[in-house]
Amino acid sequence: MKTFRHLSLTLFLTGAICIGQAWAGYDEGMNAYTSGDFDTAAREFKLLATAGDKESQYMLGLLHEEGQGVVKDDVEAAHWYARSAGQGYVDAYFALGQLFVHRQGERQDRMAAHHWFSLAKEHGHRLGDQEMQRNLNAMTPDMADMARNRYRTAARR
Repeated sequence: MKTFRHLSLTLFLTGAICIGQAWAGYDEGMNAYTSGDFDTAAREFKLLATAGDKESQYMLGLLHEEGQGVVKDDVEAAHWYARSAGQGYVDAYFALGQLFVHRQGERQDRMAAHHWFSLAKEHGHRLGDQEMQRNLNAMTPDMADMARNRYRTAARR
């Protein structure tokens, strides 16, 4: 019984240390980001993002979108935003909407943007409704109706 308690305490403390280290890495990443040290920020966020941290996934997406500390790549940005959004991170919903709206030429996808802005609005993002409406206003009336219907259908699933 004493050995079991010792093992349980050891596992608990190891887990607490790992969680503390993860948050230390996130804090280091944010400090580096806000001070303009994007290389360090990218390293810190990449470690945590690959381990599944939704905030770090979002930040890594942002770095890829802006080309800060990593190669500018909107496909890679979308990948990390989508992983974060898959865990319910509201800012990632909004970022995906923005990414689809601001792509150039044929890569722009207002239907996809509507989906992500609608999710952002539904989950309380302060700009979700505004950007959803702006995006709908940029569509033809038929396209806007189609976007609304697709979102409603997807939301029922």
